[in-house]
Amino acid sequence: MRALVSGDWRYVAAAVLALGFTSEVTAEFKVTDVQPKFVEKSLVLAGNLDLGLSPKVEEALGKGIPLDVVIEIQLYQQRRFFWDKKIIFWTVQRRIQYHALSGQYLVSSGTGDAEIRESLLTLSEALKQLGTLNDLKLELPEIPADDGYSVDIRVSLDIEALPTPLRPVAYTSFAWHLNSGWTSWKVVH
Repeated sequence: MRALVSGDWRYVAAAVLALGFTSEVTAEFKVTDVQPKFVEKSLVLAGNLDLGLSPKVEEALGKGIPLDVVIEIQLYQQRRFFWDKKIIFWTVQRRIQYHALSGQYLVSSGTGDAEIRESLLTLSEALKQLGTLNDLKLELPEIPADDGYSVDIRVSLDIEALPTPLRPVAYTSFAWHLNSGWTSWKVVH
């Protein structure tokens, strides 16, 4: 076997990248439908997030590792001659867990006294519940009455919330990088 010559490293790097991109990662997170509206002094979101897990992430969940999903929400005031002005930013966390003893999935949202937990029998039901935004109410400061507002939303898997031994694997594997990217939605009054 011959040693790598100085120009051969490019071929090795290309092969590694090709393997990484052709690996079977069919899962993704999507923000499919959101209707943001102002109600009194709050922004209310209704809609759905399509949360698909890769086989590796699904396997980890099945072994009892809890998964945290982060929903990031930004409210912008649209301006005509300048960049849109960011008004406020929220982060909403949700968790899905599998309990082997009961054979059920536990979906939780909120924190402290406002935490809501639901037990579901199948993974598809649990992911649907995890991605449902049923009148999610977000408090906000006083806002002007004009109509030019939009909401940007992104949903992602929180790798930092994983157990410490699993984080290096999650950071280096495409199967764990589940992120919807930003989508924009017009706010109605």
